[in-house]
This record gives sequence, structure tokens and C-alpha cells, in this order.
Amino acid sequence: MTSVEESALVAGDVTTRERVFDAVLGLCRERAYEAFDVGDVARRAGVDEEAVRAGWPAKNLLVMEALLHAVAPHMKFPRTGDIRADLEQQLAATARLFADPGIGPHLRAVIAEIHADERLAATFLKKVYTPNRTVARARFELAQEQGQLRTDIDLDAAVDLVFGSLWFRLLLGTGPLTAELAASLADHALAGLGVPVSRV
Repeated sequence: MTSVEESALVAGDVTTRERVFDAVLGLCRERAYEAFDVGDVARRAGVDEEAVRAGWPAKNLLVMEALLHAVAPHMKFPRTGDIRADLEQQLAATARLFADPGIGPHLRAVIAEIHADERLAATFLKKVYTPNRTVARARFELAQEQGQLRTDIDLDAAVDLVFGSLWFRLLLGTGPLTAELAASLADHALAGLGVPVSRV
């Protein structure tokens, strides 16, 4: 358990944490990241502000945890046995969440603060980046074992190749995040990473 989680449990029980997270998500849907603070969250949740700060000593940590809590159930990489279908579904789910105005802009704002906040950087790496990357890499490894992906590829580079475009669009706003983009990325990725189909 991380120090953030430990202090959050000291600040209140699971029900209190749910109220705090619900308050954060509600504010994210109503306001820009810069337009609310921990005090606003505490008032909406009906929780003492100091108790909230005891659990999450910075607003960026609180917003990151609340967003993670909201999106985690939607980010389980499927394992149907068909890497093409599973990859497109995972990319589409990620694109949908990034495009959500109550999630994407706030996630982008949190990430923008990482370079100036070592605690946030370490927490993001441990709780968001590494778990998601581990799951994606494991799914690619399974596809290799099932003969659906080439065995000579660098799996870490493959994960970057496939998912990096979504993060690029989230962070720089270079284009829409859509299901059509997800399908296109899956097609292009598997054209290079997939095992060539033999033709007799």
C-alpha cells in the first residue's frame, strides 16, 4: 500500500473516500482543472478539508487518484484469444476516456505538473503508467505465445508504438480521439507486428 493510500485511510473510511472521489469527478465535469481546489472538493464531499489534505497532500495527487478510480474498471485489457479484436477494443476504450471532457483535460493538466513535482511523478509512474504498461506487455506476450505476434519484436517498443499515438493526441491535441482512430492504429500496428499470413 502506498503512503498516499495509507494516509487516505487514516483520513476516513472507504465511504468517505468514495464521497471525495465523487466530488472530484463532479467538479472535473463542471470546471477546468485550474478552477477548483481541495477546499472545493471538501465542501462538496461534506468532509473536513484538513482530513482531505491528510489523505492527499496536493490537489494533483487527489485528481489523479480520483481519475484512476473512475477509469480503472474500463481499462482491463481483454483476452478473447484474438489480438486484433482485443487491441482495437483496448485502444477504443483508451481513446474514449481520453476524449471525455471530464477526464482528458484534467489528466493532461496533472501530467503537465509532473516535471515540477517529484512526488507526483513517482506516484503516477507507480499507480498509472507501470500497471497499464505491464498489462499491455503481458497481453502482447500472450499473443506471441499464441502465434499472433512476431517473436522477434521488442515488446516495450511495441507498446510505445501502439499506445503512444493516443497519449500524443491527448497531450498535444493534434487530432480527435475516436473509435475510428483506434481501429486504424490496430490495423497499422498489426501490419508490422503481426505474424505474416502465408499464402499458398
